[in-house]
Amino acid sequence: MNMKLFKQLIVFPLIIPLIFLSGCNTDRGGKSQIKAAAAAVKIEVSDTLPLGGGITPRNPRGPADGPLRVQVIILTDGKSKVCLGSCDVTNLRRKILDEIGNEVEAKYNIPFDNFMFAATHNHTAPIQDWSYKTPIDSILNNAIKKAIMEAVGLANEKLISSGATDFYFALGYATIGQNSRVVIDDSTILWVPLSNQYGYNRPTGPYDPQLPVLAFKDSQGNPEAIVFNHSTHNIDNPNNVHSPSFYGTASQEIEKELGGTVIFLPGAFGSTHVFSDPTKERIFRIKDGIRRAYAKSEKRDIHRLVSVKKEFEFKVRTFNEEQEQKIVTDYCIRFLGPKPESTIQGFKNRRDHVAPLQGKTQKTWIQVILIGDIAFVGVPGELFGELGMEIKRRSPFRYTYVVGIANDYIGYLPDDEAFNLGGYQTWAGRAYSARGTGEAIVNEVILLLNDLYKDL
Repeated sequence: MNMKLFKQLIVFPLIIPLIFLSGCNTDRGGKSQIKAAAAAVKIEVSDTLPLGGGITPRNPRGPADGPLRVQVIILTDGKSKVCLGSCDVTNLRRKILDEIGNEVEAKYNIPFDNFMFAATHNHTAPIQDWSYKTPIDSILNNAIKKAIMEAVGLANEKLISSGATDFYFALGYATIGQNSRVVIDDSTILWVPLSNQYGYNRPTGPYDPQLPVLAFKDSQGNPEAIVFNHSTHNIDNPNNVHSPSFYGTASQEIEKELGGTVIFLPGAFGSTHVFSDPTKERIFRIKDGIRRAYAKSEKRDIHRLVSVKKEFEFKVRTFNEEQEQKIVTDYCIRFLGPKPESTIQGFKNRRDHVAPLQGKTQKTWIQVILIGDIAFVGVPGELFGELGMEIKRRSPFRYTYVVGIANDYIGYLPDDEAFNLGGYQTWAGRAYSARGTGEAIVNEVILLLNDLYKDL
């Protein structure tokens, strides 16, 4: 055999796999050098501001039992710059967050589409919007904006001087919460505070206990930030005072133990509440879940850092006021004791605000942030667990997590079966988008995820 031909036959098969493997690595973006920086800032407001989070406003009985905070993390791979954060308040609407996002872009060169911010749905924060038929509290909203901008500024300043960051991830769990839409013998869907009064009741949907933990560490192995996600209503206020509630308290306590800035991102919690576990137990289980996941977290490469934000159109639902008033009144008279009038009026106040918008098209946001192969999906409301788990099931990314009340708030987002069953979370004024909006959000989000996956 010709020696030149022999060498070609030997070498050529060895070269082809190397070319192929090199090509695959390039297509997937390769390993990126990631930098991360985080910060938390207290929201400076008076402890005397009326409490929100309930059907009617309440006056605090004393000083706050912990600071209400803003917490953010900024990530960059040298090409993209992404900001992800949360705020210890009940909700945040598009108007204020769009203003903040535009200001963040102008001041810190973080693109508007790369900015995702969520409310932790803390029910022990002050009133901040029209939910109680009161004027928007400009004092609180201005304090929120100031704290967000300060936190982003601090994190951005740290980012400039920081070195490379190592990324760790583990999927844990925390057994706080359960599906809270329980049905009794006459097919009534009970409201959470009443459930234990009627013995065993059947849950009408799933509950998602997953608790993903993302840790970003410096070259010495010290955490700069720990991000976790969980899907239960953030309600807990035995003292009736301003409080970061159990998620916020757990975050601040584990922060002192592990270091860094701890950031809670709420999940698809619309149909999940905690029934009877006391405050200390809630805090313990969340901290324990974070601690366990953090301990087993493994170092991962981030081959891609990207964010996609898209406007989503939906219609405000139409409803018959007389029928809605009867549904609410009958329920409250039956289950809420001798003086349900203020609660009935509280629901009417919400419907009164939504009524002029019936049938009109509104715009909100959906968003996906991809950190390596981990996808955070931002949805603008209280997504039911069934729909959140559907996003996870259909996503092409194994590690996909919903961030609720991200970039806007449009109320409860029930699935179609929940509307058939009825109940508090489906009442007009609580779920004020048209039936099917939740499924439409899921479908649009899956399209975004599929497009991102195709680009890998």
